Amino acid sequence: MCNLHVSAAPRPGAANERNPSPMAVTEPVQKYFDALLASYDVLVDAVTKANERGTKLTEQFALDVVKGQREAIELGRKFAGDPSDVGQAYAAVLETATAAQGRALNFAQAAYQEALAAGTDARETVEKLVQVNSETTKAAVEAARAFASSNPWAEAMTRGFEAFTPAASARPASARKEKVTA
Repeated sequence: MCNLHVSAAPRPGAANERNPSPMAVTEPVQKYFDALLASYDVLVDAVTKANERGTKLTEQFALDVVKGQREAIELGRKFAGDPSDVGQAYAAVLETATAAQGRALNFAQAAYQEALAAGTDARETVEKLVQVNSETTKAAVEAARAFASSNPWAEAMTRGFEAFTPAASARPASARKEKVTA
């Protein structure tokens, strides 16, 4: 037969004067989650910068394509206006080709500068992540210690694990050397 015992004492983990919430967040746990958020913020910032860099290059490329198309149309107009003037046609082709080369050079320089900036940003991001992850690790260790010190089961588990340590390390060396020979 089963007897039901009712007690007025609060159950462990329940809301009471000392613990206003059954899932009260302790300071070490809060530090841990704050450190995690900081590391995610570092990553989000890095992704945002990379996205802006890519957008900037894409926009420049699109503008260069538009300029190239307009110059090609203008070149066609010049040819159509006076097809017999070879000198004017040659000058127009040379001008259009030079402008296209200038745009290509400017785009290459912009891409190179963005690549350098990306390398610098990557180094800074790694440095920030190392710092933030160090803080996250410290906060996690602190939270684990706080949990272990406030949880009665943690001490019982520790004692249980200690009970299973190898017995050979506890025996004297003379006892380990003895062998039975026949």
